Amino acid sequence: MKKLDKLILKSFIGPFIITFLVAVFILLLVYMMKYFDDFIGKNIGIATLGELMGYFSINQMPMALPLAVLISSLMTYGKLGEHFELTAIKGSGISLLRIILPAFVFCVSLAIGAFVLNDQVVPKANLRAFSLLYDIKQTKPALDLREGQFYNGIPKYSIKIDKKYPDGISIKNIIIYDHTDGNGNKKVIIADSCRMYSFMGDRYLKMDLFNGNYYFEEEKKSKRRKKDEVVQFVRTKFANMDLVFSLASFDLNDTDESLFADNRYMKGIQELTESIDSMDHSMINSKFKIFGTVAGSYKFHLGGYLEPPGELTNRKEFLDSLKELKKLMKADSVLEILDDDLIPDTNDNQVAKNEKNSDSIKVYKPKIRKNIDVSEQLNDGTKGISNKSLVRKKEKKQKYDSLIITNDSLVAIVKYKMDSIYQKVSVKEQILSRAVGNARNIKSSLNSSVLRMKGLSVSYDSHVVEKYKKFAQAFSCIVMFLIGAPLGAIIKRGGLGFPVIISIFFFIIFYVLTSVGDKWAKSGVVDGFYAAWMANFVLFPIGVFFLKQARKDAKLFDADFYSVWIENAKNWWQSRMKKKQTT
Repeated sequence: MKKLDKLILKSFIGPFIITFLVAVFILLLVYMMKYFDDFIGKNIGIATLGELMGYFSINQMPMALPLAVLISSLMTYGKLGEHFELTAIKGSGISLLRIILPAFVFCVSLAIGAFVLNDQVVPKANLRAFSLLYDIKQTKPALDLREGQFYNGIPKYSIKIDKKYPDGISIKNIIIYDHTDGNGNKKVIIADSCRMYSFMGDRYLKMDLFNGNYYFEEEKKSKRRKKDEVVQFVRTKFANMDLVFSLASFDLNDTDESLFADNRYMKGIQELTESIDSMDHSMINSKFKIFGTVAGSYKFHLGGYLEPPGELTNRKEFLDSLKELKKLMKADSVLEILDDDLIPDTNDNQVAKNEKNSDSIKVYKPKIRKNIDVSEQLNDGTKGISNKSLVRKKEKKQKYDSLIITNDSLVAIVKYKMDSIYQKVSVKEQILSRAVGNARNIKSSLNSSVLRMKGLSVSYDSHVVEKYKKFAQAFSCIVMFLIGAPLGAIIKRGGLGFPVIISIFFFIIFYVLTSVGDKWAKSGVVDGFYAAWMANFVLFPIGVFFLKQARKDAKLFDADFYSVWIENAKNWWQSRMKKKQTT
């Protein structure tokens, strides 16, 4: 490695690390703002909150990397230009592309690492983060007894207090309803004062009650109560009573992470591809079911069959063939494993033993049930089946066999039924009500199919966007470098002032285009591939333009540069007007 490469990398890596950490911190705060309401009043430990923030920090790294590359490249090459180091390097015969090359190679390796991070690490971090966030949301708030209000946070108990002293321990006039038996308000405790405190690491809450009464229903030996029997209640007066409540319901429970594994944010590229294929197959099958439903509902008009479009049929045949191919491949792999495990021994003794044992192998044939003639069963009444039932079955069979309906007779029957609509009012009302019911059923079935198709389509597009976004976010590191490095060489200003402003401007464009593409893909306006790559498609030509201008040492941010353009435009317009006047 040459000294020039060391100088460029040393100048680039330091600002990159600082800006990356700052970008992750800022994006993390913005992201966590949505969930602050779920953390308030739940006594979440610092360790749990730190774990959650760590997982969400990994979630924000793919978005923070392009921003850090943009700011650090602007600062690095802007500082080199500000101190005329860039001019001195160019004066020694080294081109701008050679000066940018070391940092560009670093950004390419960074993009590869970002892709691996986005594909392997981020889905696992998302799975753990969102499952932990769900547990926090389901956790009850800390014990908060308020004056004049019933508190139902402790399971199967309802507590009301009149006054709570500033020390947070002493209470005046407390009422406790015990619902542990599930029989309503039949157990009540009333006391004029109370002191409460927790013990065993806030696992239990103890209440010392003073000067009160305990009301409860008298227990009976027999559970059954007579109709005229009066319910007896018992009152017990006490000077001091201790109650202990379990606070296990306030703990943070670990939910099974497999419940969240089906979300697109928890999947890598391989899982996303499998989900996309399965959803595509489900959408094709749903469309075929719609054609079958419609055809079955209009048998008289469509003949019981409605042919789907050829494109849909070809797509279904292709997907079905792929599905069968996968099954065959799995079966072949299983057979190969079995063949490897069941290779016979080549020893002569073993072969002889196998030949000897092969003679003793028994082949079991399935039992075939003989067909019994109905006439034989009629003549013999000892078959265990009554003769009367067999006679009825035989007569019914002969009746259906004798009924042969041709096409002409079917048309005549239909015409007769259609004419009867106009002859009998009762028949007309029955047929019309039946037709209305069938139409409603068809409409309901089609609406449910359409809603299911919409849900599958949104989920399909979301998975496609998430798949290609893993590639696009990694490539955006290279795009941001192509914008930042030439732009820093043009403006020739380092530090955290002007470069940061320009970086924020381009990052906002990148973020807005990414968000808009995601929404367009979910609504079906744009294909998921183009939606994921939209920001790169827009910003990459801008980076190439800046690189071309930096090689020319263009003064894009100098007023003289634009004044020359304006002067040239004026001269062109004046010359054109003179030509028109002369002609």
